[in-house]
Amino acid sequence: MKSIIFNNEVNNTVVNAANNKVSTEFVDALKLAFCMFPPKADMRYKQREDKLIISVNVTYENGMTQHLEGAGDADLISAIHLAMGRILKGLSEYKAEEHEVETAQEGEDLVMGLFSQYMSSHTRGRIESDWFSDKGERYRCVAFAPSFNMNIKFCLKATDEVNNLINEACKPEWMKNAEAKQAASSQN
Repeated sequence: MKSIIFNNEVNNTVVNAANNKVSTEFVDALKLAFCMFPPKADMRYKQREDKLIISVNVTYENGMTQHLEGAGDADLISAIHLAMGRILKGLSEYKAEEHEVETAQEGEDLVMGLFSQYMSSHTRGRIESDWFSDKGERYRCVAFAPSFNMNIKFCLKATDEVNNLINEACKPEWMKNAEAKQAASSQN
């Protein structure tokens, strides 16, 4: 999966090409919604039929809310990030017909890939209360706030991978350095 851009960071990785183009209607709806400068917006991600689905809820000044959802790619996520911060240039220049929907390779979890990128970014986040399904399964909920009143939310099954990503992101730098030194000295 291609890396998303957090603010002005640039990461270059391989793009998983798919045969489907991003929907022009979805991008146009996003452009229109963010041209109204909503004071609140939330974004979530799903994976449906191996495609990355971007779900955006905007709340307008009058309290009216709108739900927008469609398949997208990392470049669209980056443009939405900027739009959430009231910078519309990325969305206005985004041409859906030039972008392929992000598609998972066999066994790839696109949402987990995005979660990993957010956890290692410098985007301000918060660990929220865990959620338990009717079956008793525990989910870890983490929200990131790239700008005021804008949230990117994840609620993922509490696997070892998810718990390790959360723990590693919260660990102080001095502790990471001490662990790296200890690992290096044990190899000698």
